[in-house]
This record gives sequence, structure tokens and C-alpha cells, in this order.
Amino acid sequence: MRSRLTFLLITCLTILFPMVVTADTITLKADYYMPYNGDGKAETGYVLDIAKAVFEPKGHKVVFVMTPWDRAVTETRAGKNSGVIGASRSDTPDFVFPAEEQGQSVMLFCVKAGSPWKFTGVNSLKTVKFGVIKDYTYVPAIDDFIKAAPSTVVVATGDAALQTNLTKLAEGELGVVMDDRAVLKYTIAKMSLQGKVAFTMATSDVVKPAALFIAFSPKNPKSAEYAKILAE
Repeated sequence: MRSRLTFLLITCLTILFPMVVTADTITLKADYYMPYNGDGKAETGYVLDIAKAVFEPKGHKVVFVMTPWDRAVTETRAGKNSGVIGASRSDTPDFVFPAEEQGQSVMLFCVKAGSPWKFTGVNSLKTVKFGVIKDYTYVPAIDDFIKAAPSTVVVATGDAALQTNLTKLAEGELGVVMDDRAVLKYTIAKMSLQGKVAFTMATSDVVKPAALFIAFSPKNPKSAEYAKILAE
């Protein structure tokens, strides 16, 4: 009788709470990229907030691990975690993307306050030290310039690569930095660099908006399901 009651209890719980049985841990990674994602603790970022608001009511657990971008992409591509936050289709073309983006990115140039430098085409980047972040994609013309590895390109790595570049920019070690407009504004304010660095004009093809996503691992058989849930 006891074993029969136990069986009935387990059966009822399975029917009433199926999400407990099918719940997944969705591990997302990215470097610090506020306001899209922060450290996952004191600063979550709105895209991580979206992920939690979407997946957690369905019984899934969302875990974020702040990771240098190049490693986050490599590990996600290998199936070691579920996805990355803040990817564009050009970043990770082999990943699984939701039908709806989670943000729009506009790339801008930033210089030391008072600098006369202006972007007039990729050749103008040969005249200054250009700070970029390893394995980031910017816009096609800039990406091609970086891949050619001119001596003026300085590559930063690590969780705080943008902060490193902005510090070097303010101190005159770099001539120009390029990154997402919202991220630059947020980071400059947080680092109290207002008045020390400034935005500079760029041609419209450079500042053209690009969609940003939570992109899921091509090795995870559940990635298409996650992307569908997120888009809906």
C-alpha cells in the first residue's frame, strides 16, 4: 500500500509540476557590456533582465558568467555553455539567433578631449593608435582594416577591455577608440571621464545601427527552442 501511495504521489507531482522535470540551466556569458549586461550581480544589464524574465517563469534557471568576449564565443561555439549576450549576426554567424533582436547597436568613435582627429575613412585610422577589443566586430570596413593588422591597431583583452582602452585614451596612449554608443556613454560616466574624452563625427555608413541578440550555441540541441521562446 505504501509503495502504491508513493507511486501515486510521484505521478501527481509530475502532472502538476512538469516544469521541475524539464527545467534547464541556461548559462549565458559575455564580457562587461553595460547597459546590455554587467557583472550579473550589482549590475545585471537589461538584456540579462530580459533573459531572466522570459526563461525563469518557464522553470529554467538563468546563470550569467562574466567572461572575456573571445573566450565566451569560443566556449559557446564548443557547446560548453548555452549562449552569449550582445552578439550580432556578423559576430557569430554560426550561432542560433532568435527572430527578434534584444537591442540596437550604433558604433561611434571616441577621442581624447581636444583632439582634432576626425574619421574620414579607414586610412585616417593609420594616423593614430586605434584601440580595439579582441574578437569584437565593429562594421565591415573597420573589421577588414583590423584584420590587416596595421601597426596602429592596439588590441585589448580581458573582462574590462573597454575600460582599459578608455583609460589609455584619456592618458594619451591611444588616439581613438571605437565601441557601441550606449556602452561608451555608460562606461565614460561610470569612470568619471566626462570632459577627458569626447565623441567625434563619423560617416553614416559607420554609425549604421546593427541588431544585438542573445545568441545560442550551435552545438546545443535545445538552442532552437530557447531562441523561439525568447522571440515569442
